[in-house]
Amino acid sequence: MLEALEKIKSAEEQNEREKEKLIAELAVYEANKKQLLQEKREELKINFSTVLSEREQELAEGLEAEERELTSGAKEAIKMMEEKYMVKKEQTIQKIIERVISEYGSQ
Repeated sequence: MLEALEKIKSAEEQNEREKEKLIAELAVYEANKKQLLQEKREELKINFSTVLSEREQELAEGLEAEERELTSGAKEAIKMMEEKYMVKKEQTIQKIIERVISEYGSQ
């Protein structure tokens, strides 16, 4: 009976050592997983920042191109309006001259 109790005690001690070993392994595993998770988070933050920066750059370039296009269109519209103004101005001046001549004659 004493021998059986010693075997039980030995088995309990062995189980306790195995339990402590498993707890230590679990702690190492948990620490590794936390480290891996942190690294993944950092990688995602960097990737997100990179993608965001690239998208901002694309949008900025798109806006610049659109602004150049609008500016060019506006300049063309202004030039066309100035040309039409000059034509109308000349026509109006010519009509005034013709009216003055018809009213007062060519003295």
